[in-house]
Amino acid sequence: MKIVVTGGSGRVGRHVVSCLARDHEVLNADLAPPSNAEDGVNWVRADVMQLDDLRQAFQSADVVIHLAALDYDWGCPDEAYINVNTRGSWHVLQAAEEAGVRRVVLCSSISICGLQEMRPDWKPQTLPIDETHDNRPDYAYGVSKQIAELMGQSFVRRGSMEVVMIRPLAVILPETLEQYVQFVDAPDRRWLFYYITAEDLARAFKAAAEVPGINGESFYIGADDSSHPEPTLAWAERILGSLPETIDRAYFERNPRASVFSNAKARRLLGWAPTSDFNELRRKLG
Repeated sequence: MKIVVTGGSGRVGRHVVSCLARDHEVLNADLAPPSNAEDGVNWVRADVMQLDDLRQAFQSADVVIHLAALDYDWGCPDEAYINVNTRGSWHVLQAAEEAGVRRVVLCSSISICGLQEMRPDWKPQTLPIDETHDNRPDYAYGVSKQIAELMGQSFVRRGSMEVVMIRPLAVILPETLEQYVQFVDAPDRRWLFYYITAEDLARAFKAAAEVPGINGESFYIGADDSSHPEPTLAWAERILGSLPETIDRAYFERNPRASVFSNAKARRLLGWAPTSDFNELRRKLG
């Protein structure tokens, strides 16, 4: 297939482009060229805020993977997240539909649910958390991703193009592993200790582009395990104050350190599975 990746020069984008290029013709559509050009991958300058850039980039594409956005970690002004992430996603969907693209894969986020904000008034309603869980984001970044998914669903209803939404958990890159470990190991860290490696995430995007018959679906993409050393239900009860009434006890019996976010849907429909083990990642640091 011909696959266009918006934001292919970014931190995650370069892993996605490299993974796709093994089997497909890939075009990297980004504001900046990649720092390390992948063999056989062309680059075109494209701004997701400019429809004409996207119309040109998407010509003859079979699939578009939309990664270009303002990242949560950048701490951008609220209005910037809404403007770029929301309008940019609409532009991608509109230009792809006009170009006759068969499928768009949107990069959503774990932030869509709002649970990573750790608000006292919004805690997990079930464990593990899956795609049926309510989404109640407060921070503008999460809201921008929620709106993008809603827009994706509107294009699904039009019936001319498939849309798939990928929700990565906290992405660990080789160069950010040490920083991530320092973050989760900080004393009294109040968080949900989820992660996904960039390599495993890239394979999920590849599956989302390739697997036939998937349309209008959202997928949490995360590791099987938590990045916390204790059993998940133990630290979750301490951090949350109490556990939700609905808990899949068998899930946590099979893996006491299981992630609070389930990847079962991605396993079932995309045929994807993570390969990482956080204890092994820790050992890499020496």
